[in-house]
Amino acid sequence: MARMRVSVEELLLRHRAIDEDQLRKARALQQKSGGDLGRMLVELGFVKEELLLRAQAHQLGIPLVNLAKETPPRDLALALTQAVCKRFGVIPVSGNLENKLLRVATSNPTDLERLAMLAQTSGFRIVAAAATAASIERAIAQVFAEPAPQAGEPLPPEIQPEPDTIEDRLGRLERMLEDGQFAAVLARIERLEQIAERDHQALNALGKILIEAGLVTREDLVKRLGRG
Repeated sequence: MARMRVSVEELLLRHRAIDEDQLRKARALQQKSGGDLGRMLVELGFVKEELLLRAQAHQLGIPLVNLAKETPPRDLALALTQAVCKRFGVIPVSGNLENKLLRVATSNPTDLERLAMLAQTSGFRIVAAAATAASIERAIAQVFAEPAPQAGEPLPPEIQPEPDTIEDRLGRLERMLEDGQFAAVLARIERLEQIAERDHQALNALGKILIEAGLVTREDLVKRLGRG
């Protein structure tokens, strides 16, 4: 006589991961919304996803894989394609391409209908392993990321700025002269230069008068102006 398989919820009850009251609430939610009973327990916060998967893996006789420690083979993932991995939420963890056989990690190993759809879509024979949804998502992103440059492989050259030509400088100067504020500053500088020139001329005239009157010598005047 064949041995009856113990359900996941019975395993969780036996190990006191859940109680009868929590199981009743999960079944009530399942009746309203449908879906897997184990997933209802996770959604209600009664068990962690990893604990549920551990129980499911034990029930189904499949491995529970830690994708953080076991990097999925890139060649198998490329054979299945990124689009298929994302669509079905799976990542290959082992297999044989010649024999068209893949073991894929999935967060819902009890959904045999979806695994059958994966086999039909991909053309591979599919066997399951269990892993958390988050770890599968990270593994997909890691495996299909652009490979890093190999040692000794030349990096693309940096883009160097073009040399500054005379035409560029003249163009910038013309734009500056068209700026009203810049033109006002230039006008102010010109006025100050004119004032300074007039002061210089007046000072020369005054010095000449003082020298001619004998009130000061040219040498003394030069020294005094130098100290000022």
